[in-house]
Amino acid sequence: MSLAELQELERTSVIPSYARFPGELVRGEGARLWDAEGNEYLDFLCGISVTNIGHCHPRVVAAVREQVGRLMHTSNLFYTEPAMRLAERLSRTSLGGKVFFCNSGAEASEAAIKLVRKARREGDVVVVHGAFHGRTYGALSA
Repeated sequence: MSLAELQELERTSVIPSYARFPGELVRGEGARLWDAEGNEYLDFLCGISVTNIGHCHPRVVAAVREQVGRLMHTSNLFYTEPAMRLAERLSRTSLGGKVFFCNSGAEASEAAIKLVRKARREGDVVVVHGAFHGRTYGALSA
């Protein structure tokens, strides 16, 4: 599919909320990305912090393949051993207490705002001016 065809699909099917780079990314390896024309780029965005250890690391690919071969996804409504082990490890190796698993960065921002509001005695919630905190009402208000 050509870039023009992708752009037309976006025009007719996607709410315009992002200014996209005018190219189709087709491959990634480590900190590098390639577009459909074969141009190579350094990925300074890390997939908006999703791929902060790089694209397609062989150990990550192997672990993902193994996991999706057993169980691809469940919600927080069910127990899974990896989730409970991770919660215990995070609790033990950080400041203690309990963890809250979020489904998105926006949900994490909302939880942080609620936690700060609950814990503070007075004052404002501090956020980074001009930064993206999510698309929920509270995150947008930040």
